Amino acid sequence: MSRTINWIQIRASGPGVLAFAGLLLAGCAQQPTAPAAAAPAPAPSASAPAASSPPAAAPKAAAQTIDPAIIETLDRMGNYLRSLKSFELQTASYTDTVLDGDQLAQFTRWSTLKVRRPDALRADIRDDGGDNKILYLNGKTATIFDPSTKLYAQMNAPGTLADTAKLLADRYGIELPVADLFYWDSNKTDMSTIKSADFMGYAYVDGKMTTHFLLRQADVDWQIWVERGASPLPRKLVITSTSEAARPQHSVMLRWNLSPKIAASDFEFKAPPGAHRIVIQTADGKVEKPAN
Repeated sequence: MSRTINWIQIRASGPGVLAFAGLLLAGCAQQPTAPAAAAPAPAPSASAPAASSPPAAAPKAAAQTIDPAIIETLDRMGNYLRSLKSFELQTASYTDTVLDGDQLAQFTRWSTLKVRRPDALRADIRDDGGDNKILYLNGKTATIFDPSTKLYAQMNAPGTLADTAKLLADRYGIELPVADLFYWDSNKTDMSTIKSADFMGYAYVDGKMTTHFLLRQADVDWQIWVERGASPLPRKLVITSTSEAARPQHSVMLRWNLSPKIAASDFEFKAPPGAHRIVIQTADGKVEKPAN
């Protein structure tokens, strides 16, 4: 099923009500995948006599074409992400939006994230239309601020980054930038839904040598480029929704700083002069009073 990643829109929707919306695209860590390059599986089934095996045998064989080394690399990446106590991440994302007639329009967003485990994050996000938002998480409260209007909303958000990411997505329809990294960061790769996984070779991404993998699930084709060597960081993601005829894509380039200058104040929102706190609307349309 498609998930939203990662742009937060804030708009006035009635007197003093803050509504949030996200652009829909395919999820990543919860739905790893491998594209059609994994299709060598049909060859063995084609060579086998039709009478010697029941029709269901071919799909079963295809579902087992997963190289354990690929899953080990992804788990190694997850373990490495968990070992990082703090980091700064710059992303550039390119998202297809499906228009009438299955025509695709692409939009660009940039974000800078400062992260301190286990529960602190600041995300500065802007889009190609000049819109800018800032998200603050401090382990107790989530704050979303629009510098152009000086409107902000706050909600209770205790717990780890993974906990808060899930809370914001489920209750408010808000997805953190590259939210799937935080979901993935908390668990091993889920093998149960992966149909195939393939090694596609080595490639430079932003000056770093990476290993390129393709993964496939029911409704998503998913690609990842993982840095080789001692720092197995994800450097690029491409996610394709296969449940839609237009096959929209979401791609993200990731640039990591593992020795950032981060202060505790980076995660604390201080309302500037003239700022106005307003109520927030949940994903199901209910209006919540501002958090105390």
